[in-house]
Amino acid sequence: MGDEHVLLGILRHGDNPAARLLRTHGLELADARERLREIGPALRPHVDGCQALRAFGVDPDELRQRLQAAFGSDAVAAAERRVRCRPWWRGGRTGWARPCTFLLAKRAFGFAARIADRQKAPGVGPEHLLYGVLHDALDPVGTQLSRKGRRQLAEYAWQPGRPNPLRLLLESRDLDPVRLRAQLCAEQGWPT
Repeated sequence: MGDEHVLLGILRHGDNPAARLLRTHGLELADARERLREIGPALRPHVDGCQALRAFGVDPDELRQRLQAAFGSDAVAAAERRVRCRPWWRGGRTGWARPCTFLLAKRAFGFAARIADRQKAPGVGPEHLLYGVLHDALDPVGTQLSRKGRRQLAEYAWQPGRPNPLRLLLESRDLDPVRLRAQLCAEQGWPT
């Protein structure tokens, strides 16, 4: 999940101060979605293992059904669980799948939480999330990742140093993230 997804969520959420601010600047949900499709995501879609098997003439669904018929669905589920729990050096993954590990909007969520804490808000609202994504949009994607994180994201065709898609969206609409953030702070009564 990247900053652009959070922005779409804010716009979709409906009537909130953050969505109203974006709409006053001419940014609507449908237009933002279309422009983000043109810009492209921060990460390209991951190669599907099932599609790779189909390229070799193997139908994964049929294979799974045969295995379940021969060994039972419990045995197949247990085997899948063992593979997921293998150490990386034996071909498995430990913990969460990589797409869940790399939440590109993580920094934006941190900025949102900090502004909410400073304002003694009972929780993080859409206006805090907008502040966070606008603040994060100023840096290229992945500037805060470690070498290991960059290497693992390269498997998903990630382009290091690429401008943040949210920033590209805003700039295509002649919106400056810094000015938009300052206007949000002024409307909310927050210090900049």
